[in-house]
Amino acid sequence: MRGFGLGRRSLTALAIMGFGVSFVIGVTELKSVEDPDALVFSLVLYAAAAVIIALPRWTTHQLPLPSTMLAVLFFSLAAERGYAATMAEPIAGQSPWFAMGFTVMIFFLCLRRRIWWAVLLWVVVSLMSLRRWTVFGDTLVPTESYPVLTLGMLLATWMGYREFLRFTQRNREIQSMLLTARTSDEAEQDTKNASYQRVQDVRRLAGGLLERIAYDPSEVTEYDINQFRLTEAQLRDTIRGRSIATPYILELARTARDRGVVVDILDERGQPLPPRVLEATTEQLAEILNHAHCGVVTIRAFPKGDPTAVFIVHDNDNEDEDPIAIEIADVTGEVSRF
Repeated sequence: MRGFGLGRRSLTALAIMGFGVSFVIGVTELKSVEDPDALVFSLVLYAAAAVIIALPRWTTHQLPLPSTMLAVLFFSLAAERGYAATMAEPIAGQSPWFAMGFTVMIFFLCLRRRIWWAVLLWVVVSLMSLRRWTVFGDTLVPTESYPVLTLGMLLATWMGYREFLRFTQRNREIQSMLLTARTSDEAEQDTKNASYQRVQDVRRLAGGLLERIAYDPSEVTEYDINQFRLTEAQLRDTIRGRSIATPYILELARTARDRGVVVDILDERGQPLPPRVLEATTEQLAEILNHAHCGVVTIRAFPKGDPTAVFIVHDNDNEDEDPIAIEIADVTGEVSRF
């Protein structure tokens, strides 16, 4: 955390220094007060409150509520015992030994994001201070006025705290906008990359045939028509069977179709197959498609999470032979034949 431009160690050192000044003043008054025992008890409570506020690590989060309550309670008792140790004199402008520590306490409670507890402490100590005012003759003597200065500190800190919250909120909004813009840019780039890849696939598979249609005026032969049909099937495979349609499998399917085999490749997974599964799928398809001369070969990839990643069926249209069914397990690539 960096509060008001200060780092963690600097904030701790500043708090200890501020609390320490009042503590030293209190110690020097031990020999002059009317009730030294009350002052000693006051100093112990004061030191406990100071430690609770100063030493915990400075973060952007609030000081825990139990710690806050103890600090305010200890300081309030320290102020009460500190007043009990001395008698008020009818002289305006006095301040107790803990006056500077009171200001420091208010400031750091605000910095610890406990504004309302700082207000409560100011009210309690201010009421104690008002009880010290005396009437001398017919004139009310404001014996102590330090709570007024502390109130100014409280208001200034509160305004600074509000500005800090506004700045933090604005910073979060900017970060969110940047993240959204970055995500949108990445999504747009992914779309561009996918489009570019799709164009390259089409150019690789059908570029020559498209040029043949566009620029070659010669008659289209049966061979050309068959090539068009095979290429169209390959393009369909790259759309409907994306996770399975590797270049090698596409060529296996093309060769099998050229021999009269019907090949259907269907992808319900929508994402790349695990390496072991793809390796097993390629091996099984190579064995089936290289030896098939008729019938239908269906290759289907199931959604992620299904025990079966890929299912292959070859029905060779022969009533005397049963269709071949192959299951390839997800992740492991284990092959089962039926």
